[in-house]
Amino acid sequence: MSVQPAAWSRSSSARRLLSEAPFLPRCSDNKTAAIVRPVAYAIRYPYMQVNRSGMVSWLIFDLDHSNANIWDDQGLPAPNFIVRNRENGHAHLYYAIIPVCTTENARSRPLQYMKAIYRAMAIKLDADVAYSGPVAKTPFHPWWDTTEIHDREYELGELADYVELPQRSWSKGPDLDSVAHSRHCTLFEELRYYAYSIVARMRESSSYQRFQQEVAAYAHNHNNFRARGFSANLSLSQVNATVKSVSRWTWDFYTGNSRCHRGAMGLDKSLPIEERQRLSATRTHEKRRSSTEGKIRLAVARLTELGSSITLTAIAAATSLSRQTVARYQHVISMKLASKRDVIPLREAVAGHDQNVNYGVHQITAPSFCLVSVTAKGVDPGIEGGDSGQSSQIRVRSERCADDDSG
Repeated sequence: MSVQPAAWSRSSSARRLLSEAPFLPRCSDNKTAAIVRPVAYAIRYPYMQVNRSGMVSWLIFDLDHSNANIWDDQGLPAPNFIVRNRENGHAHLYYAIIPVCTTENARSRPLQYMKAIYRAMAIKLDADVAYSGPVAKTPFHPWWDTTEIHDREYELGELADYVELPQRSWSKGPDLDSVAHSRHCTLFEELRYYAYSIVARMRESSSYQRFQQEVAAYAHNHNNFRARGFSANLSLSQVNATVKSVSRWTWDFYTGNSRCHRGAMGLDKSLPIEERQRLSATRTHEKRRSSTEGKIRLAVARLTELGSSITLTAIAAATSLSRQTVARYQHVISMKLASKRDVIPLREAVAGHDQNVNYGVHQITAPSFCLVSVTAKGVDPGIEGGDSGQSSQIRVRSERCADDDSG
């Protein structure tokens, strides 16, 4: 069992995979991955754990068919890696995403958002929807044919622009059969769906206190569990506690379906899916091109500071990009070098050698006398508000300016 170390050192996506992987990932030469090894040794196995426990940094899709380029056929963005089985063509598609926390303390909305995007993409890719890892085909292992397409991270909203996310409607009402054994759960389910139905209207025309009163009235009217076959109704304190919990959360956080899952661009859902995919692809390409240009500019600046030769090979090595990619951005390199030539370092301008010049600039000292005050004794007849016949006298006093005031 060996691995290609050169590929891991050249690929920035591979280095990201190493940094985001667990320190002791599961790995093996089969899908059970029953062995635990440090990540530097785990990459020598054909299967390894890619995402850390409690954090998802890669969306991995398990394709049980031989069309590894189905993402292109379906108008989806390009994956970072395509790791394909050489024998049957089955593949794993790797999408690098901004890490999403999945622990018990994680926020539920980003987690549910990620799951919805994953399922929608898996359906379009004809991938295994039930696949959840954590073990995946190890990129660059000799067992697999690995293709790296790019090295950027996707935002969840960016991926959401390429798919239709399911809209879960609360209008179907609560599933009371699943909570029929509990009075508290039954009242909670009934109450929250009622609160969902009135909160938008109440926010526009009323206040939270009035909204809570409406929810409380509904709760007390439905506290009839004795008639439903239970031994007793809920107590007044129990009903009030449920009312307070449902009212506060619904008023503060519930927004309904219309504002959820709009994607990074906030595209109108009335647009055809093909048009949204085209706009999203344009944005993705622009961000990728901007990121590449930034890497090249930074590399040119660093090479210039080091006094190294500015060549395509040197820039490619500094940016982890291919030489062919760097060659397509020759205009960026030329502009960066031109801007470097036009800039004179401040230390060189200040610390230059003294020399005689024809047109020198010399410091002019402040005058030894200055005007301190102008006092009008009278007003000239021509001045508005003055009295005719009065003479005007203007006394000008000149004093020597103190050295400490001339600054």
